[in-house]
Amino acid sequence: MKRVLYGPVHLVFIVFASLAMQSCSDAPAPTGTAEPARSAQRPAKPATATPDKLTNIDTSLLPTASEVYAWHVMKDEGGGTFSGSPSWIRFMTIVETGLEEHGLVDVVKDRFGYRRWYTSDDPEDKRWTLRINDEDIRVASYWAYSGETDEHGVTAPLVVYDKDNPPESLEGKIVVFQVPSLDERSRSMFSTPGYEFGTDIETLGTNQLLSSNQWYQSNYVTRFGRFDAIMKDSGAAGALVIFDMGPWRAAGLYTFPLLKPGKTGVPGLYLDRVSGRRVLRAAQLGQEATLTLLAEEQDATAYFYTGFLPGKNYGTAADEHVLVITHSDGPNLTQDNGGFAILSVIRYFSNFAQEDRPRTLAVMIDSQHFMPHRHMNDWYAMHPEIVGKIVATIGMEHFGQLEFTEEGELFVASGLPEQTLIFAQDNDLLISEAIRAVEAAGVPRTMVQSPPRGGQGNWSGMSDVAVKKNYPGYGMSSNMSAYWSTQARLNTFDKDLFVKQAAVAAQLTGVLMTAELDQISLPPDAKPREPFAEPEL
Repeated sequence: MKRVLYGPVHLVFIVFASLAMQSCSDAPAPTGTAEPARSAQRPAKPATATPDKLTNIDTSLLPTASEVYAWHVMKDEGGGTFSGSPSWIRFMTIVETGLEEHGLVDVVKDRFGYRRWYTSDDPEDKRWTLRINDEDIRVASYWAYSGETDEHGVTAPLVVYDKDNPPESLEGKIVVFQVPSLDERSRSMFSTPGYEFGTDIETLGTNQLLSSNQWYQSNYVTRFGRFDAIMKDSGAAGALVIFDMGPWRAAGLYTFPLLKPGKTGVPGLYLDRVSGRRVLRAAQLGQEATLTLLAEEQDATAYFYTGFLPGKNYGTAADEHVLVITHSDGPNLTQDNGGFAILSVIRYFSNFAQEDRPRTLAVMIDSQHFMPHRHMNDWYAMHPEIVGKIVATIGMEHFGQLEFTEEGELFVASGLPEQTLIFAQDNDLLISEAIRAVEAAGVPRTMVQSPPRGGQGNWSGMSDVAVKKNYPGYGMSSNMSAYWSTQARLNTFDKDLFVKQAAVAAQLTGVLMTAELDQISLPPDAKPREPFAEPEL
């Protein structure tokens, strides 16, 4: 169905796009350097809210569902927002303009450059194809940062890679990999975790294994299986990766890129299990295949975005910060819409007088989530003057998602919202306030978990800053049944769910802004979580 922009929204989009194109023309700053802070020139917004609403949310001060939907329509027009891409620049312009209109000041952009690899996400463009014996084989997606071919593609014999008995040589071959599903041991690790509180508990965990399996398979190529390391310098002509997913579930699959800068140097494509069976038969028969992957590269510039909604002690030695964090880059509409969640929260607290905000909200938007050499720059090391004032943190991402599940080879909406996950540090007040926020907002199908207490799952995504850095705090996220794909667009988005989740995010932020530090302190034996150890070959 054709997406239609309504008049006023379209006009706003034209303005933002114009601003974005202007920012594109700026000469990029050297990697890892920061632009000078932009100090506030805008007069303070008149206070319209009383202090009691800092932790008792007045939903009239939040964006409406229609406004939220309009933001996502604008974002969806550009598809995935990969760092430094035109779509990312448009998205960041919308978010930044909104944040600064609602009082964010002293903005800093820590710029960095990288070599961006990209191709079309539309299979109808025929930029990634596979043929065997003049038969077109359905391709689910492309392997980002693998490599590329010319318009004629590469034709070579197929060979199946068996890690326990690898071929003597991969040179000149199209190598066929198979991604495993969760084994029994892994399934037990990802089984339905416990929780402190839940809503719609009869539906909690009903799709847990599919979501966990989607995450596991999507991360297998460059993390657990390290197929990229096997391919690099192998002399192989190409690579095909078969996932244990049906055609619709695998469509548009976009896995995390490489752990190091650059690309693999061998063009690769992703296949669903149905196409995979055809390819495996051809490999067993010693047949050749023709693989085509047309892609481009460019020098791209992106940045960490940091700004502050001042609290009553802003600019003084007594100032304390609540770090509000998300990432800005990803392959689809909601994988990276945390910027809109933060915009909702900042808009809410902009209605209070500065003297009524006990702590400053320090916003940080990270754009090194889906690029090669993820998190190559350490923002915390770059800004000790900010980090030294942080007393609590909240991460937010993946708002407004609907749940999908597999029925045979079909991938269909389950009719339920994606499961909302609220992680709280091990503190009774933090947990009780999270429960109160969920009940007040009426968020369906939600788990409040405190993983440090044991048996309650693991913190995930950008929301895990609290446990990585040992801060009092929260994380908000969702299960990810359909959101490792470029195909998750407006048809997977629930604007009403987003607004309810935003209300919770605002209330939890208010708790961190107002609570006495001894009320939200962590147990004496609490320690930062160890970083994830990437597997070695």
